[in-house]
Amino acid sequence: MQAPPSEKRRSVDVPRAAPPPPPPARDDDEYDPYNYSSPKVPFSQRTPKIEEEGYFHQDTPPLPSPSLTRAPPPAPPPAPPGGRARQSLDVSRASMSQRRSMDAHRPSVSAESGFIANDIDLAKQSGWWRQDKTVPPVFQGRRDLYYETDDSTSGSHVTRTIYVLFQDYSQTIITVEYDQNSAADVMLDQRHDPPPRALRQDELEQSYERFGRPISEAVTSKKETVVGDGTPQGLVQELLKPFNDALAPIGSRAYGALVYSNMANASTQQNDQIRPGDIISIRNARFQGKHGPMHAKYSMEVGKPDHVAVVSEWDGTKKKVRAWEQGRESKKVKVESFKLDDLRSGEVKIWRVMPRSWVGWNSPSS
Repeated sequence: MQAPPSEKRRSVDVPRAAPPPPPPARDDDEYDPYNYSSPKVPFSQRTPKIEEEGYFHQDTPPLPSPSLTRAPPPAPPPAPPGGRARQSLDVSRASMSQRRSMDAHRPSVSAESGFIANDIDLAKQSGWWRQDKTVPPVFQGRRDLYYETDDSTSGSHVTRTIYVLFQDYSQTIITVEYDQNSAADVMLDQRHDPPPRALRQDELEQSYERFGRPISEAVTSKKETVVGDGTPQGLVQELLKPFNDALAPIGSRAYGALVYSNMANASTQQNDQIRPGDIISIRNARFQGKHGPMHAKYSMEVGKPDHVAVVSEWDGTKKKVRAWEQGRESKKVKVESFKLDDLRSGEVKIWRVMPRSWVGWNSPSS
């Protein structure tokens, strides 16, 4: 039996809902299938541009385009006669080499290498070389260097070689050739040598036997006397006089190969055992600690100005140096103790007296 005709199309005969209203009419915009079928892409992505345009929208006329009002770049200045428009950059190598000594303010290779010897102003216009045993003005009156001169003469032609030694034992060698009868006829040259290489243990011991031991014996005999000019440096200079092959001190800053260095106990270095006859230099130092059987507190300043003494004894356990000195607390030579662990500021260095050959100076000084 078949179902009644009214039930065959029941799903079709279900009453339909009202159709949705048509979308609002767009203002003469053409149909855009991407905007219509992709509602996930919000129209607000263009909001920054709309706000920017709204921000600049004013009642006044819009500003003209920058590309229309940008001023053209200034014309380059006319080239000077001769066609050298970049004269400041066209410095020839020849002219630079001729003025090498005048460019003292520029760092040279030696300065970059870490030693003191460096190109200096030879002051050709001053005529300093016409005075015997004179150095360029930049070196005159300095206490942190030592120099020697060597002259040779042939008729009116003079050749002078000046050896300038700095506290790191690098050196500058200056050669001057001039005619005694012509002030304009002069040639100046300079070169620089690095410090000597680090010494081996046996080399340091040899220098001690050669200089340190006899210096230690000699200073003992100076007890309770005033040596030389009575200054601390005068004591050392007097003790070195018997050794014409010993290298002289570098002013008041260096006295040979560095054996020990202490910078306020923040940085210490030791290259050999400290021995009697070594030279101890103290600069801007303050010692503070306890001493004596009652451990009494003490504080003392040494090395203002620079102080120097001769090592008498070294106690490695207590880090204490006993040294012969004069011209500080007493005019006469006496022994003073310095406890290096009590160094709070300043520097203490201990040096080994070295031969002149250490820096290539083979002939004794005159």
